[in-house]
Amino acid sequence: MKVTILSHTPEPEKVVAAAARLCYSKISATRLMDNFSSEKAASFIKKLMNMGHMSPTEHVSFTFAIDGVSRTLLAQITRHRIGSYSVQSLRYNNPFDKEISQQNDNEELTANNMSYLEGFSLCNNLLVNNNSTHQSQIEKYHIKGRLPENIAKLHKPSYVRGIFDGAGKLSDNPEFAVVFPLELESVLTATHFNITQRDDEILIKSEDTLNFTRYIYDDLDFAGYFYDEDKLLALCDKSHKLKEDIVLMLQDSVNAEYYAMIPESISREPKAILTYIKGLAACKRCYIDLVKMGIDQEDARYILPHGTQTRIVMTMNVRSLYNFFNLRCCQRAQTEIRQLANLMLAEVKELAPSLFENAGAPCEELGYCPEGEFGCGKYPASK
Repeated sequence: MKVTILSHTPEPEKVVAAAARLCYSKISATRLMDNFSSEKAASFIKKLMNMGHMSPTEHVSFTFAIDGVSRTLLAQITRHRIGSYSVQSLRYNNPFDKEISQQNDNEELTANNMSYLEGFSLCNNLLVNNNSTHQSQIEKYHIKGRLPENIAKLHKPSYVRGIFDGAGKLSDNPEFAVVFPLELESVLTATHFNITQRDDEILIKSEDTLNFTRYIYDDLDFAGYFYDEDKLLALCDKSHKLKEDIVLMLQDSVNAEYYAMIPESISREPKAILTYIKGLAACKRCYIDLVKMGIDQEDARYILPHGTQTRIVMTMNVRSLYNFFNLRCCQRAQTEIRQLANLMLAEVKELAPSLFENAGAPCEELGYCPEGEFGCGKYPASK
């Protein structure tokens, strides 16, 4: 999310103070700004705010450019009928132009999945496994279980991921390590990872395990590539550092692949994000299919989720901004719009600190929560 002030009323504090000055002075309206210093304006504004005299603040407005917010936030913010809004249209802007222009399936994606199946099938061949997972694809594409030297470097991470999913497992010991059967020693040696033999097993341990897991999951299309989700989540549970890495990968994927935002509560856990991505991927596939059928984008967009990104230009006067900050800086406001409100407040405070000194959640000014039993607990409830 990014907030930028595009424009604002020049000398906003002087304008508000001058408008208020008119209410209490016999001076001509045309001479309101005469000998009116910034210090006098700030002092006048302080008195004005203490009195609750807000009408003069309506003479000053700010225009914000807002990037990287969801259409869920758009539905909330336009309930504030005290602002003017211009919104990026999905009727004229297609977030998936590249995919729609493609006539065939992505060849690289197919090659990565084919390489994964080669690694997975190799494990079945060497270990005489009866693992029937992916069996239909293995038969359909005539997968033989090729050795590492026969796999292109570009697709080697998918191949090694197939080996891990086919025969690897997380160590039962407290250490962070992945374990493979001894029969795969020569195969793993060819992948250039440091391996250790223990009894009848091969281990990749400690920092090498972190490098190994980063290697097999890096740049993974979590909706289009083959991988064992349970194994990925088990690794994240074992290593906090890997979990952090995977969460960042997933967040980047949501932004880059699906032009969407992730709610804060979902963004913390890999399993929640993976579930979210499955929903985004299904909506995206249906949207692309509809557009390729010739359905107008303005109708196809109905299938896109509320999490889809948008961009907004918004103008509010100061009185309206006070109302907005009062409601949306509150801890009980939904996280995304609260983040937006706090970013906007920080921006306007830079330009007009006296004017926005008391803006924000009402409890910060009052010392108690005006929402009573519905409060967040930060401040005591009002009597």
